[in-house]
Amino acid sequence: MNTSTLPDKETRSDAHRPFWSNWRTWAVAVALLLALGISILFGSKQAAQRGYYGQRLFPAKEAFDFNLVDQDARPLQLHQFHGKVIIFLFGFTHCPNVCPTSLTNLAAVYQKLDPEQRKRVQILFLSVDPQRDTPAALKSYVPWFDPSIVGLTGSKQAIDRTVQEYGGSYEIVPGSSNDPKDYGVNHTAYTYLINPAGQLELLYGNEKLADTDQMVGDIRKVLAERLR
Repeated sequence: MNTSTLPDKETRSDAHRPFWSNWRTWAVAVALLLALGISILFGSKQAAQRGYYGQRLFPAKEAFDFNLVDQDARPLQLHQFHGKVIIFLFGFTHCPNVCPTSLTNLAAVYQKLDPEQRKRVQILFLSVDPQRDTPAALKSYVPWFDPSIVGLTGSKQAIDRTVQEYGGSYEIVPGSSNDPKDYGVNHTAYTYLINPAGQLELLYGNEKLADTDQMVGDIRKVLAERLR
């Protein structure tokens, strides 16, 4: 027999080794599966975002059901607005520019909706300055932008919990004088859109609120969604 044509022992062993026993094959397979999973997830996120102006959360998550007080000193919780689109933001009445600009823009968005749509939309403004922003102070402030807007306050604990649950933050910044009432508040300037099912669905940077048509378009899309 011509032994020169036979493979050596090592080569023959490799030839009969199962395909999946090779660690390199496993590594390549795992890498391909991970890449496929990331591709599918990224594609799903892109599909979810398509057609929306705000940053759409994927998937939408249950919005925190806060326990606060409105501008008439009445207890108020998020679930009381079930079935409505909620536009929710943080601020304070002594805010020099960001808060009044945001509220002005949101009032314009609200007024551009048709009357039936406005019945299903509520703007909520939560003050992160409970020391100065009493219910009475809020009641004289928020209606100036639109009578439909509801101002919210509460205990510091309730406010802090709400801000934390929505991924926000704020800090008191002392002024230049020794007056204890001379201070500002740095705070998260995002606006949150909660859908009629009570899920946090869209997020807007402060600069996006000025595009009334795009904001209205998002609200109409969310209003057209079925309750989840």
